[in-house]
Amino acid sequence: MKRILQILAMLLCCGLPIHSQINYGRPQWINNVPEANSKNHFYYRVTLGEGQSLDRAYANAFAKAIIEAKWRLGVRVKVSDDVNALEQEITKSINVDEQTMLIPINKVCEYWEEYYSPKKIYRMYVLWQIADDGRFDPIFEEFTKCQ
Repeated sequence: MKRILQILAMLLCCGLPIHSQINYGRPQWINNVPEANSKNHFYYRVTLGEGQSLDRAYANAFAKAIIEAKWRLGVRVKVSDDVNALEQEITKSINVDEQTMLIPINKVCEYWEEYYSPKKIYRMYVLWQIADDGRFDPIFEEFTKCQ
């Protein structure tokens, strides 16, 4: 009986990480990023953040969105502007360094899942609307297809 319980416990421990990584019902926007009307001066982007809490996963996804937007706009990214440094800054305060340019960004949807590796890790996908150019205020459209 003791041996059966040990085997069941082992199967349960090994089975949980696999079960939690199976993707049930992910939203379509994760793999099929929507297209924005070009006259609105923004584009859609999905970023993936990971962390040991949902807040850390969100901060990581937000930092990636900011850095990718800066690269796309041709802004030089300082060595200190890596994802980890920016994530720490976002965690402390949502206000990003004002010395940089204005990048209008709008969070549209988020989806998260958890998995074990060996600790619990949250993986968060965030759909953003990001300005094409920091000189224009984009006309962000309403997006209702988050599910």
